[in-house]
Amino acid sequence: MTKITQLYARLELFSEGDPLRQTLFVMARLLGMPDRLLLIDPPADAAQRFSLAEENAVLFTGAPVETGLPALQTQAGGVAHLSMGEHLLDVYSQRHGNVIYFPTLGILCGGEFGSDLALPRLAAGSDGGGEIESLRLLAQLVKQRRMELFIPRIGSLCRERVEVMGRLAADVGYLHGLRRVIPAAQGEALERMEQLAATLLPENRRSKFCQEIHQENVERLWRAAHET
Repeated sequence: MTKITQLYARLELFSEGDPLRQTLFVMARLLGMPDRLLLIDPPADAAQRFSLAEENAVLFTGAPVETGLPALQTQAGGVAHLSMGEHLLDVYSQRHGNVIYFPTLGILCGGEFGSDLALPRLAAGSDGGGEIESLRLLAQLVKQRRMELFIPRIGSLCRERVEVMGRLAADVGYLHGLRRVIPAAQGEALERMEQLAATLLPENRRSKFCQEIHQENVERLWRAAHET
């Protein structure tokens, strides 16, 4: 499935794949200036597949992908306020990714979190703490700021605040379960650890894709626990 949705003027969403992956196109077109394009969470072959502007940049909510295009640099713990033509973006830089919010439109890009199809993915070397912090920030933005549209990196869009909060709460519960079980059994072999962790896989996340994420999360958390 491939679909292009015009969300607002000079703001388009490209959706493709199974599970569904989202790429947001933010265009800036001002008189007397080169056209600019910001691609949020683009695929690796973006430079070959898409019609680009005179000036282009990429920004990722999670682990970056090499696209051959310039990447916006962010500093963990900081908040950047960007202007792309008529669109304003607040970029909350976290330890392992970015949360992106469009304050005038109420659009929130949740990255690896808040998906209805995928589990949250732990970053390499993470003990899960950074991901929990990102989920807290997302919940705070959903509750306290205007929220018209939630865009996960993978999965379906959502316009209902209550549903978004439910998705985020499910992610928190899943990560807390992993962090409770795995570090507490540091003496166990990885194979035994995977057997224990299999009981933590949610019933509605049993697809092959989710099982691969879950196994990767278990291995990363197991290694992080053994390195501390």
